[in-house]
Amino acid sequence: MAHILFVTWPGGGNQGPALGMARELQQRGHSVTFAGYEVQRARFEASGFRFILLGRSAAAYRPDGELKTLLATVFAAADHLRDVPEAVSRTGCECLVVDCLQFGALAAAEDAGLPAAVLVHTTPGLIAAPATRMDTLLRAPVNAMRVDAGKPPISTLWDAWAGFLTLCATVMELDPLATQVPSFCAYVGPIFEHPHASNWHDPWAGDDPRPLVLASFSTLWHWDQTSRIQRTLAALAERPCRVLVTMGSVNPNLLAAPENAVLVPYLPHAEVMSRAAVCVTHAGHGTVTAALAAGMPLVCLPNNGADQMPLSAQVEALGAGRALDGEACTPAEIAAAVEQVLTEPSYAISARRLGRIIAGSPGATNAASRLEAYVEQSGGRT
Repeated sequence: MAHILFVTWPGGGNQGPALGMARELQQRGHSVTFAGYEVQRARFEASGFRFILLGRSAAAYRPDGELKTLLATVFAAADHLRDVPEAVSRTGCECLVVDCLQFGALAAAEDAGLPAAVLVHTTPGLIAAPATRMDTLLRAPVNAMRVDAGKPPISTLWDAWAGFLTLCATVMELDPLATQVPSFCAYVGPIFEHPHASNWHDPWAGDDPRPLVLASFSTLWHWDQTSRIQRTLAALAERPCRVLVTMGSVNPNLLAAPENAVLVPYLPHAEVMSRAAVCVTHAGHGTVTAALAAGMPLVCLPNNGADQMPLSAQVEALGAGRALDGEACTPAEIAAAVEQVLTEPSYAISARRLGRIIAGSPGATNAASRLEAYVEQSGGRT
């Protein structure tokens, strides 16, 4: 059995897949440690994993930091060139799994002398393709970091993954650029965290005939989801449905909830997805794939960042939901989209089709098996 070190950062949709993969590896008898930032410690330790800090970059990281801070401490962190070797020495690990957006850590992994994998937590075409938002923001500072470290610059963000086993926690159908993605990127299927059950109890009567609408939006500080939640509540206030809103960090005192709505801070997807008829969401990859895995269509109100807007467009192109302008859509437009998705059977049919594809690509199992084979071929112990 191998000792595997996951290098991670406190993003939104990246931590769940890392935990899901780590849990599968742990169940197979491997030892797993996470290296990251202090704000992550409680989550990973509560999940039963050892956690250590990426000392220098973690010390300079600020949860509410602007892009400049994130570049210096996460995405293009020169400090990772020392933090990662120190974490390897401290843990005695035999394999690395590095988040796809930690390009300083990936540069360090090039010199680690260990088998290393890249974990891509969303569609590789939307997170790293040339001319995408992330490519525009990251490539120049990543290259500056690499050149300062004596490493050649990269032409695309994908190039930084090329020397590693690259595991993409999604299915090709959700990646509109799948035909352009390099062949070394392996689509293993979505990886779900499966956290401990909550103590939440459904407040509605068991024989309530009204469909359940789940409203689930980003928990990241980068985007204030208050407006999206309030517009969704207003849209559904007069509709004969039940509305369950997961608020994340939104202050409930800022929301006016109608009688048919219940607001909770957080719920594991698995506890509610199978009961809901439609999901209104910011369209983060984790929420989208969890909904589709349950055969549930979506109404997408994406934030202007990361992969959410193109992923929303892909959901609509696949017939599994509607994509709206998350910033500007009105309650009336949200209501009309929810009504359309609920009443036109084609949306649920398409969502169930994608759900079957996801079920046929068990991400955690596939990722763990590929990593084990890779370590063995590299001369490591499994």
